[in-house]
Amino acid sequence: MTKKILIGSVAAGLALALLGGSLALAQGWRHQHGGWGGGAGSGPGAGMIERFDRSGDGRVSQEDVDAVRAERFAAFDAEGDGALSLEEYEALWLDAMRPRMVRSFQRLDVDGDARVTEEEFLAPYRRLVERFDRSGDGVITEDEVRETMRERRREMRGRHGARGEGRGPRGRPD
Repeated sequence: MTKKILIGSVAAGLALALLGGSLALAQGWRHQHGGWGGGAGSGPGAGMIERFDRSGDGRVSQEDVDAVRAERFAAFDAEGDGALSLEEYEALWLDAMRPRMVRSFQRLDVDGDARVTEEEFLAPYRRLVERFDRSGDGVITEDEVRETMRERRREMRGRHGARGEGRGPRGRPD
């Protein structure tokens, strides 16, 4: 494998890993700080309550959840056939992910001009290889990425009082 292909493959894999890790961290934060909504309520689950509370009494039953989800499904079942095609599901997914996309855009738009320049787009990745290059040779390998990610997970566990090493995501050993 040539050096360019290796770097490209690792960079693509790393970008996906970072995206997945970012989403997992964001999901964990949302779970701890207000559920899956984004509303004005405070405390754990406030956004989820706002999303599913059909009567406005601050309480959510499974029937409420099922009704809201069924309405959402129906709104994107363009053919009305009781099933979502890939295109219909894509529209639903994009609609659900739009707030995340907007937040991501806003994080990149550091000068707040409602435009992401190439410099703003590239900036978060300027030191990517440096952060993962454990051997100091100017390139990164899958092993270096894995080891760096393991080390960061251990640090996160230590900061958040987790039980140290053990099993990682999906039951794999760290």
